[in-house]
Amino acid sequence: MQVQSSNFKLEEKPVAIAPEKAIQNWLIAQLSELLSRSADTFDISESLTRYGLDSIDAVTLVGDLEEYLDTDLPSTLFWDYPTIEKSAAYLADNFDTTEIVNNITAEPTAKKSASEDELPKTESDKGWGNLFGRLKG
Repeated sequence: MQVQSSNFKLEEKPVAIAPEKAIQNWLIAQLSELLSRSADTFDISESLTRYGLDSIDAVTLVGDLEEYLDTDLPSTLFWDYPTIEKSAAYLADNFDTTEIVNNITAEPTAKKSASEDELPKTESDKGWGNLFGRLKG
């Protein structure tokens, strides 16, 4: 009997991810970069202003999201839906999210609840629209 060595591997099929969860992951990744915070410090049910998201950052994030989804979004998105959870649910229910779902490669994780000491103490802790935090990277 002859034994053959085989390097055959079954193709790994990507795990399907719900559109709402994919949007949450995308938002966490973007917010993490925009606000210079670790992805695991975000609580999806916490108001984004609590993390220091100001109007300039919110409009920038909406613009990035419009580009990513290739659609027009309300500029007040994060004021109308002020948490990652609420904004992701709104987007998943009202827009074509196929692009986001197909392009998710990493899954940032958000904490269930953020502790007070991880949050900026005041708006001035962020610098000018977090300009200085963005220049560090």
